Amino acid sequence: MRISRGIAALLLATLVAGSLAGCSGEGGGGSLFGGSEEAVATVNGIDIPRSELDAMYQQVVNNAGGELDEETALAYKRQLLQMMIDAALITEAAEELGADLSEDAVEERLTQLRGTQDEAAFEAQLEEAGLDMDNARKSVRDMLAQEFIQVVASAESSITTLPETYSRLSHILVSDEALANDLAEQARGGADFAALASANSSDTASAVDGGNLGWGQTSRYVAAFADAASALKVGEVSDPVKSEFGWHVILKQEEAAEGTPIADIPAELAALIEQDTGTLAMQAYVAKLREDAEIEYLDETLKPVE
Repeated sequence: MRISRGIAALLLATLVAGSLAGCSGEGGGGSLFGGSEEAVATVNGIDIPRSELDAMYQQVVNNAGGELDEETALAYKRQLLQMMIDAALITEAAEELGADLSEDAVEERLTQLRGTQDEAAFEAQLEEAGLDMDNARKSVRDMLAQEFIQVVASAESSITTLPETYSRLSHILVSDEALANDLAEQARGGADFAALASANSSDTASAVDGGNLGWGQTSRYVAAFADAASALKVGEVSDPVKSEFGWHVILKQEEAAEGTPIADIPAELAALIEQDTGTLAMQAYVAKLREDAEIEYLDETLKPVE
């Protein structure tokens, strides 16, 4: 069955926003997911249940086509938990600022997402995608909250420094670990990284440009890749890094750290930032929400690595 645009949008909202709609709730603390489920973290007194994190992680596993190794799995779970925490904070802030997250608003957006499909077909596609109507409504509510806060953040934005670290990376992607080790050794020994990437990388989109991935937020790459890239110094080549795509050898070409004045960043990055000021404004807004929030990690293994 072909997945409709509406279902695709809901899947994206579920993954990115974590299906934590309504985390501010009514009547104070506790979990909004019923019972006394084990929580992995609390956000301003509201529990994030392990079952919700596990469900999101299972979507990652399904997309990857199978179980991930222990180290990669932990990195993904940490990244997913941060998304869930941000979603909780965004929805809470939207409610406090008067966003319309009512049942009527949710149902109106659901109708738009359903399009010309009848309800039965829509619910069948939801089920195939691993969602039900309750999940869908939570995701839509988060979607509305995020859209509202995006407008607020853009209106209040006065970004003068980078709210997150950006890097310009190149990589070589291969399916064989031994080959990845050999290529890493060659690159460290002085071989031209771009030539190695062009000749060996299975990522054809970047291989034609010597493995160049351009500027981007370091944290937005898949978890294992992002962790390895963050640890590199400029000019360093990584050990082979395993992701669901294969084995990566990474070269960090440039970096602009969080807090760097916009006026001091490279022109190519400045052009990218200018095109994406809305995203930067949202990141800065959410970073402030996170800074002011009471966040407790009940599972210490899922706490962000300093």
